[in-house]
Amino acid sequence: MDKKETILEFIKDKQYVPMKKKEIAQILMVPKEQYEELQSILDTLEREYKIRKNRKNQYILMDEPYFQGTYRRHQKSFGFVMLEDGTEIHISNMNSNTALDGDIVLTKILEENGSNLKEGKIVKILKREIHELVGTFNNSKNFGFVVPDNQKLGTDIFISKKNFNGARNLDKVVVKITKYPEKR
Repeated sequence: MDKKETILEFIKDKQYVPMKKKEIAQILMVPKEQYEELQSILDTLEREYKIRKNRKNQYILMDEPYFQGTYRRHQKSFGFVMLEDGTEIHISNMNSNTALDGDIVLTKILEENGSNLKEGKIVKILKREIHELVGTFNNSKNFGFVVPDNQKLGTDIFISKKNFNGARNLDKVVVKITKYPEKR
């Protein structure tokens, strides 16, 4: 078991009471020269929505579980988060949080029904997978957009006029994504 898993298991233990970093370090007998590494691990666990700090700045488990997986978008505006254990969580278009096909995401379960189908919501995008794509350039008066060849992407890519780079209407182009969507 690696250090991150050891710390997470320690916080998950039924005997655990909320503690600050220094207290965790003392109980786990972390040498002072490894305090920075401990802080880095705690920060990572927070970013992964596995733990959080309470009002007293003590570390506790998240109130509800979050699951990390890979988002796979369907052409019909919905998708699934595939977890490492093979479980699939259905994600409606309105709960996809701007995730693109292949992104590594954190998901929370909204609803479970008896048939093992889980409905979820993407709460955070941990890693973007698509950085470049191929598509068809469409020129408009003051801007352009690229319709991706990969229909699973689910969104057109906006191109400002200054970034046309000589592309003409209906040219096949390669686009480098410089800014990901922040809202719908």
